[in-house]
Amino acid sequence: MRLSKKYGFWTVLASTLTAIVGSSIIISFNMVFSLANQNPILMILAWVLGALIVIPEAMIMIEPSIAYQESGGAYAWIKKCNWKILAFWFGWVLVLFVSATSLAGSCSAMAGIVSEISGINNIYFTKFLAIAILVSMGAIQILIRNSSKYTQFIFLLAKALPILLVFILAIVFGSKDGLLSNENINKDLGKAYVSAALLIPAITYTGFAYSGHEFPTYITAEIENPKRTVPLTIIGAVVIVLVIYVAYGIALLSLAKSPEDLPMTGTSLGNLNIPDWAKLTFNIMAIFLFIGSINAFLMFQSRLIHKLAESGDAHAVFGKIYSKSNQPYMAIILLSAIAIFYIIFNDVTQIISSFALATTVLKLLLDASVIKLRYSDRKYTRIYNNLTFWIFMSLSIITAIITLVGSIYLMVIYPLYEWDQYPTVFSAIWRPLLMIAVAAVVFGIGFFKVRYENKRQLHNTTKVVEVDNNQG
Repeated sequence: MRLSKKYGFWTVLASTLTAIVGSSIIISFNMVFSLANQNPILMILAWVLGALIVIPEAMIMIEPSIAYQESGGAYAWIKKCNWKILAFWFGWVLVLFVSATSLAGSCSAMAGIVSEISGINNIYFTKFLAIAILVSMGAIQILIRNSSKYTQFIFLLAKALPILLVFILAIVFGSKDGLLSNENINKDLGKAYVSAALLIPAITYTGFAYSGHEFPTYITAEIENPKRTVPLTIIGAVVIVLVIYVAYGIALLSLAKSPEDLPMTGTSLGNLNIPDWAKLTFNIMAIFLFIGSINAFLMFQSRLIHKLAESGDAHAVFGKIYSKSNQPYMAIILLSAIAIFYIIFNDVTQIISSFALATTVLKLLLDASVIKLRYSDRKYTRIYNNLTFWIFMSLSIITAIITLVGSIYLMVIYPLYEWDQYPTVFSAIWRPLLMIAVAAVVFGIGFFKVRYENKRQLHNTTKVVEVDNNQG
């Protein structure tokens, strides 16, 4: 059963903004500030450069999305290259290390805020709550018809509220005497400019906050008039989000008196010198913000699993559609199950580091597939001239290499030198090692799967030839 065309421009734009805006900046803002040497100017610069890194990749994704008008995004394009093993590997690595981590990160952060409000600061309670949130949101997505189509506008409004509150608090309580003072702005600025590499991990971390811009490419088959809607929503969303993030960053910095007010792993305004009612209001608003993000992630990330099943790279059961809501319910269940694993065994920071490493590797494979299709597939519709295309492609490859360096730093080097909770080297790096091992296993499974299918196809072809010869 195929998914129907049901999403117009405003629904897609609202869904894209809902997927990007809000939860990711609340989760990652303090960490980016820490990685930027706790300097306001460098932190703002990291957010701007993070958007600039996203734009070349976004421009590259627009062309094949318009050319084929199919759901599945990069996975579908690699499949068209006839890179069967790599397509299998790409799809499952994307599900295991990108789709599931973004979903788990939002659920864990939301549970953390609820725990803070309730005063129950127990890690097991927080993890249980995160799982309960995920299961509840998944059930709503599956059971209620058009729940995503009509609720995205509501969630987009809800997401704007905590950010708007920070702007208002900055106007009322903000000052230039704290982190925005000349002394703090100029702190270690010269040293950081001399060594631009200091900003690479911070820029890499912003990638999580800009994730979701690719939303339209996952549901292209369900979009009305994709030739117009896809490019406008992707580019428009990135620009809008950049403006929001920079303004939010400046507003939040005006409320902080010292770097200690913005702890590395914080997701709320708990340490800022503002009234308690303002902190509570922000946390309540942030809960609705996270609900919107989780809803959007379930909506578009599950389409990839549905595409895997449709293409034969996942069991056909995961392609099943619940007729009453026209939602891929088995895909949503599988995605939620993988996300639960991350919720149980990782904290938010570790989840985002896994996300950064996986997305960087996959970007390089995405670029290679677009190049091949552009120059080998006659059905491919070009919207850029060669010069423009190669400018975007070169920038996309360069930025992918930069973020690869940053993600390795975040997962391997940073924990060893900054986090006291790791008593041994292995305890700090076992997660990236496990990621590499799982990725290798997935590749092996893909290899044997494709080899088996080729043998079976050859056997069937041989039998047909023999039958024809006997009849002749």
